[in-house]
Amino acid sequence: MRILYGFSWYRDALDQGEVMGGLMARLRAAGIDIEAETLTIDPPGPPLQWPELDRAWRRGDRRLMLAYERLARRLEGFDVLVNGAGINLHPEFVRQLPTFNVYACFDDPESSAVLSRPVAAAYDLSLVGNIAELDTYRSWGVRHVRHWPLGFKTHDWDPTLTRERILDGARDNDICLLCERWTNGRRERLDRFSAAFPQGVYRGTHWPLGWLPEGERVPLYQRTRIGPNFHNSTGPINVRTFALPANGVMQLCDNNSHLGQLFELGKEVVGFDTVDEAIDLGRYYLAHERERREIAAAGFARSVRDYNEVAVFRRIERHVREVSDPPARRPDLGLATIVVARVNRRPDLLLLHWLRVGLARGYRLARAMARETLIALRLRPRR
Repeated sequence: MRILYGFSWYRDALDQGEVMGGLMARLRAAGIDIEAETLTIDPPGPPLQWPELDRAWRRGDRRLMLAYERLARRLEGFDVLVNGAGINLHPEFVRQLPTFNVYACFDDPESSAVLSRPVAAAYDLSLVGNIAELDTYRSWGVRHVRHWPLGFKTHDWDPTLTRERILDGARDNDICLLCERWTNGRRERLDRFSAAFPQGVYRGTHWPLGWLPEGERVPLYQRTRIGPNFHNSTGPINVRTFALPANGVMQLCDNNSHLGQLFELGKEVVGFDTVDEAIDLGRYYLAHERERREIAAAGFARSVRDYNEVAVFRRIERHVREVSDPPARRPDLGLATIVVARVNRRPDLLLLHWLRVGLARGYRLARAMARETLIALRLRPRR
């Protein structure tokens, strides 16, 4: 199957186009037929939240429609569209696409109301990053739902690391936590934990030392014994879930019950439900080095095997085939022409398109489709 992967090109220290281009090249080298296309309207920048997206669609916003035209033309020859960040595609537009359409989101439940809930049901398949939220999607009426872990990317680890180094190598840093400190009430939990382990390294927004430079992240992980992982609410969902064990760190993670669906508890990771429990476990494993190393080595093996970038993207192919094998393509309705007609307020272009379809496929069908499309797109002739 040919996959077009849509991504968010946001503003940060990394060139998202370059990063995504490198990822796509590595996936193609592994045998996955995939290319990338940004879904950001004017990259780089933030995505549209649902109320803004819906208003832009209903008023026929020219920037949005031109972005849709570009995407429609780009989709020619592809079987599957993956909205990899869950952004910027209105459900009425998605329903017109001829491809098998996959929705992916890693911002539930915090952003569900303005991102995923209004649009997910328009797709053929939803891939949910937060394993705790699958039933939430089903409650919205989403028919096909699967878990899709974030995993870790090439820049998140050092591939020269070995099990032997984890079991016997030196690690001179007890605790490392790299995250925002002040989000959704998480600060109180983080402050209680960090006060119990003042020797730890704590970096990120609203920590006294701020963010750690990106180039220092992996070397620090590979010097660290225990990596606590706190979420805003449900999870596990973040990159730390997979990058910590990939770097030989023993992960100490909240959302204990759902964590057990990703790793074997007590063997590959250690889970907790309360801050007090996390503090007690942290002290225990700092005092029991051999147990800590065995868990870290097992977590490393599991993460590198199941949650590397190629393994994660292979899950897309597997889940699509579970729902539709081969991927179902709708009749090609010349979507680019339809979008151009809407952008330019030209129903005559749309009717000309359907006339051509009628000459090739049958006039009665083309006339019916033209009428239904005009109604659906709310196009009216100029007066």
